[in-house]
Amino acid sequence: INRLHMGAFLCIATNGVPPTVSKRIMLIVHFPPMISIHNQLIGAEEGQKLTLECYSEAFPKSINYWTRGEGEIIANGEKYETVIVENAYKVHMKLTINSVSTSDFGTFKCVSKNSLGDTDGTIKIYPVRTDKYSTSRPKFKEKNRLRQNYGPNEIN
Repeated sequence: INRLHMGAFLCIATNGVPPTVSKRIMLIVHFPPMISIHNQLIGAEEGQKLTLECYSEAFPKSINYWTRGEGEIIANGEKYETVIVENAYKVHMKLTINSVSTSDFGTFKCVSKNSLGDTDGTIKIYPVRTDKYSTSRPKFKEKNRLRQNYGPNEIN
């Protein structure tokens, strides 16, 4: 039995003589937290709004939070917004950075802990730069272009 078997089961007993008897059983599997991150490396521009996402599974219910750098816990505020959506033993964690600054480039961690253990997942944000001042395409110069003329039955 593993965490994927967790859920409700219906046991039905019958011997051909009415009534049929049924009983609902809830199977609960205890397991330490597990984390899944779809994008572990994210490029961002300064000033961009960016959302980091992390998925956790655990039972008993886990405590979940975000950290950065050397383990500084991130709290909701003007710069950062954390959202945690729980569904049974699954948790979807989101951290929104309202305006990315140079101090945000680096490592963020989503952390999940319960009585059976703890784990974390790492997301690294790196700077990307788009040239906001360029309005034209780069110009390429043709040099030494060969021109070949083909007859009507030859493939171009």
